[in-house]
Amino acid sequence: MRWLVVSLVAGAVLQAMVLPGLVGNGIRPDLTLIVVVAWATFRGWEEGILVGLLGGFLLDVFSAAPFGVSVVRLALVGGAAGLVMDRIGRTSVLMPAVAAGVASLAAFALSVLALQASGWVAAWESALLVSAVPSAVLTGLCMAVAYPVLRALMGEHEAVEEGGIL
Repeated sequence: MRWLVVSLVAGAVLQAMVLPGLVGNGIRPDLTLIVVVAWATFRGWEEGILVGLLGGFLLDVFSAAPFGVSVVRLALVGGAAGLVMDRIGRTSVLMPAVAAGVASLAAFALSVLALQASGWVAAWESALLVSAVPSAVLTGLCMAVAYPVLRALMGEHEAVEEGGIL
């Protein structure tokens, strides 16, 4: 469980403070979403929602957007990822990467809806092609690299819970 909290905090800090300055046009991987989707894949939709709530809270602490936008989007994405990956997640080794890319686009849509519902003007048409789609591809590629590492960490965690080797 410790690695989960550390991963969420590190992802939120990197996403909010380091990555925005590295690539132009808002193209960056959604690191917190990667952890949420991976956890939902490992543990199911219920825990996907809980981890999404925690990850969203951490992102909202650093965000200028109305508080709750990231909480809602990551909780919904975590729940949906857990449900979908439970059914088709083990059909291919590429599914976690594809799921992260699709989840990134869904999170973008949820963010736009939440921002518009709170009275913000969101120019989603241009942002979709300029930043959301390239960011989704980048998020999927990062998931392809991160998933085996997170799965190994999860395996070690389960061994400790079952009384296995530390």
